Amino acid sequence: MQTLLEQFHQVGFAAWMSTLFSLLYIFFAVQNKSICFVFGLISSSFWGYESFFNLNLKFDAFLQVFYVLMSIWGIYQWQRGGTEQKERHIGSLGVSGNSLWIGFGVVLSIVIYFLVNNMISTEKAFLDLATTIFSIIATFLLVFRYIDQWIYWIVIDLCYIYIYIATGAELFALIMLINTVLAIKGFFNWHQIYLDKV
Repeated sequence: MQTLLEQFHQVGFAAWMSTLFSLLYIFFAVQNKSICFVFGLISSSFWGYESFFNLNLKFDAFLQVFYVLMSIWGIYQWQRGGTEQKERHIGSLGVSGNSLWIGFGVVLSIVIYFLVNNMISTEKAFLDLATTIFSIIATFLLVFRYIDQWIYWIVIDLCYIYIYIATGAELFALIMLINTVLAIKGFFNWHQIYLDKV
């Protein structure tokens, strides 16, 4: 059995690039800086290639394409979306808002899984799909600066740690571990900003 170090030596260029730019993305997102979307776009491009061609995580590859598009939209919303968007304060969905999003995400995951399960060959099909659905939800919440998105990312990243370890993508699992820690930091950073604006 290969050691973790030996596995890291076999990691390709796309995985290393997605790792580097992913860490830059999350670092600047935690700081509430719009440049995070530039690094997110680059990271997602490399990550999508790796997920589709090397890891057989089709839903995850689709998610990365979505991230590329959302990064473009995120840059616009945070920088050029008009005075209202540029000055948009961090908000919270509350219990009812989160309950609606979580319920929607669960139902949508189950419905899509039963519709496409026999048509698409992918590793960890339901978990891959559910994390994709909730990542899309969390990305929308990020673009609109809802603090709740950090809680979503903590749970999503923990699930991805399992997925990537199970599919032999230890480097991506390590990124998710780092992202989990940074998401916790992001929540507390944004929470302080949120309290200052209340």
